[in-house]
Amino acid sequence: MGVPTHVMEFSSGRATAKDGGSSLLQFVSPLRQLDGNERWFITFYALPTGKSYDEVRNEDTPEYIQAGGRADKMMLDIRQRGGAQWGADLVRYVIGHAHEGNPPLDVAIELPHGPEYVSVPEVFEAEEAGDIFFTYYKTGDIPAGYVLRPVEGYTVDGRNIDLRGIAPRG
Repeated sequence: MGVPTHVMEFSSGRATAKDGGSSLLQFVSPLRQLDGNERWFITFYALPTGKSYDEVRNEDTPEYIQAGGRADKMMLDIRQRGGAQWGADLVRYVIGHAHEGNPPLDVAIELPHGPEYVSVPEVFEAEEAGDIFFTYYKTGDIPAGYVLRPVEGYTVDGRNIDLRGIAPRG
């Protein structure tokens, strides 16, 4: 293995480091194992340059992509820098397929702490989620053609800003 550049954290508390040579299968395989109960989320992020996972494991991760739910019915969200128009420094978005209008948030993604509601265009299966994670790994962003629905902003002084109700962007 080369120098670790990214980390994949699991709901079990386990984590694996990835270097620049990871394949698509190394993303799809763990996403296929999500069961919505014991294995219910995966968070993936780039390590700060020159730092190891042990050095950052207890720090807040400013930017990431994550999946939650089951292999056949999951939601994806991403946190990115930006959001000045809302007074935020970072914004967490739910990722969705391109769609018209504002579909209702009526699909329950079952999680151990209770359901999280998303719209039909915001539901993914492991295979497609793996492609999105792999693109994020290679580029630091998701593939073109998806939309982002803002749900929460974060400020450098630790405040949270509720962004639910803001129109998706894509």
